[in-house]
Amino acid sequence: MAFSRYRPVSHFIAPHSWSNDPCGAVYVPESQEYLLCYQWNPGTSEGGNCAWGMAKSKDLVTWEDCMPAIWNGTTHDSLGVFSGSIVSRLVAGRRVLYLFYTSVSAVPIHWSKPYIEGCETQSVAISTDLGRTWVKDENNPLSISAPLGTATTGWRDPFVTQSASMSRLLNINLETNYMMISSGKRGHGPQLHLYKAQDLTSNPWKYVSTVLDVELRSPISLRSDLTWGVNFECASFFTIDNTDYILIGVEDTEESPRHCGRSLMWMSGNFVLDDHNLPTFRIKGHGFLDNGVLYAAHVFRDAENRLIQLGWADETAKNKVVQEQGWAGFLGHPRQLFEVVRPLDDSAELWPEWNIDRASGAMTTLGIRPAPQVKTLRNLSLSGLSSLQAFKGIQSQNYEIQANFSKLQGEEKFVFNVLQSPDSTELTQLIFDLKQHQIIVDRSKSSLKHLGATNTDAGDLRLLPGEDLVIRIFVDVSVVEIYANDRFALTSRVYPSLETSTTVSYDFGDFDEQNVEFDCWQDLRNAWPARECDDDLLRELHPLRRKVEWECPDKGNLVTVGEMPVEMAAAS
Repeated sequence: MAFSRYRPVSHFIAPHSWSNDPCGAVYVPESQEYLLCYQWNPGTSEGGNCAWGMAKSKDLVTWEDCMPAIWNGTTHDSLGVFSGSIVSRLVAGRRVLYLFYTSVSAVPIHWSKPYIEGCETQSVAISTDLGRTWVKDENNPLSISAPLGTATTGWRDPFVTQSASMSRLLNINLETNYMMISSGKRGHGPQLHLYKAQDLTSNPWKYVSTVLDVELRSPISLRSDLTWGVNFECASFFTIDNTDYILIGVEDTEESPRHCGRSLMWMSGNFVLDDHNLPTFRIKGHGFLDNGVLYAAHVFRDAENRLIQLGWADETAKNKVVQEQGWAGFLGHPRQLFEVVRPLDDSAELWPEWNIDRASGAMTTLGIRPAPQVKTLRNLSLSGLSSLQAFKGIQSQNYEIQANFSKLQGEEKFVFNVLQSPDSTELTQLIFDLKQHQIIVDRSKSSLKHLGATNTDAGDLRLLPGEDLVIRIFVDVSVVEIYANDRFALTSRVYPSLETSTTVSYDFGDFDEQNVEFDCWQDLRNAWPARECDDDLLRELHPLRRKVEWECPDKGNLVTVGEMPVEMAAAS
């Protein structure tokens, strides 16, 4: 059936229709629940936004649908409630959640189109009942105007946080709140703007500076051949130990080798004062946060104060496939971000991902790995496959692989074939090429009918001398996620046309398999247990749709959110 044919089982996904950015996540200690909001356009599988969909979870990996947090309004946000962030504070002993978003009153909005002045403003909604209901502030929109007028390429995605690093630099109260807005100047290049306020509902927020201002398609650093694009989106920042980090979505032209011209990057360095005594960001290291299709990074803290990152995995299928399935997009597995510290190695001095500190004799980079909670998706009722020979017997579209390759010479190539048909006419190759320092997802044979992209997704991983190759792979129907050595991530999408493309194989060349520690877990848990229903009944009823009306507080009446698949209609 089209709806479920390529639908991931173990990932965060909207009940139906188009969804994209994770735009607000928070842990609420009083309820011991996570709330996660996402861009949603119910009623169509085409791109767009009219709501912040919302779900809740006790464990960050299994979820339950909630009513949307906010909808389009009638004035300044009548045409969109774009991405932003959620901030949690105790006010007079009471938990208050602040939802910041970009309110849209005119479209189209894209860096390639003339900018409509006033089309993007920043607004806030507030919850005093632990996220059950949200009320938009009566003083919206906030008095934060795009400073470049029609020369603007974007003015959105407010990320609000406190930053001891920034406050110390400015010598002001450590509890100061900061808002980072992603932007760009037409013909010049992308920009990040910073504002500050003591009170989260302050109006206006005070301008601090343009903390990152780069020239159009200029080199990111002398240690890399990567260049900037034309506009920034969904930026966020945080500090680990003494290093400041910025995460950023970079928009470029369709000629870019990245999916839809978008890339997801991180930068390490420090906020410093420029010649005008204004904060700016000094880049010391940089890399891709994801080497595939993941975009729109969002960060928050979990119950154990770990830094967690989420991102949107777009479709790469043909439009006909997306229209027939009735949904588009989901979120990658939650990731933990941390700092990797290694003794200074001469071989890494030219690699852009390492921040070199000669004085201390150490080098650091951003660590990226699946969040600890992801392990709980493993189905403990099924024993793990702890041998490569047993692995060959898998017939599944949903599993996790974990492997450690030791005693490496640096010339090896390891290949896992997944979502493979019995005669190997369809397969997706996951290639770990140590000689070329690359990890590749080869999609050239993923679909006999060429339902999705056939190009390769690839990224660089440079092992240090004597370092093992340590990988984790997640396969979930149409998604492949690869993690390696706590500092590499790649998300890819594939659409096998054969129902029999469920087998696996591998080719390690002449490598001694005794030097491989291996585990595999089949049939990972369903991320949405409350949505489960009888498969036969769903198959019978799925072609039927019915309109579902939800109460929309902003409009003061019932609104139709579109034709809803039976799967969600039953849950509602």
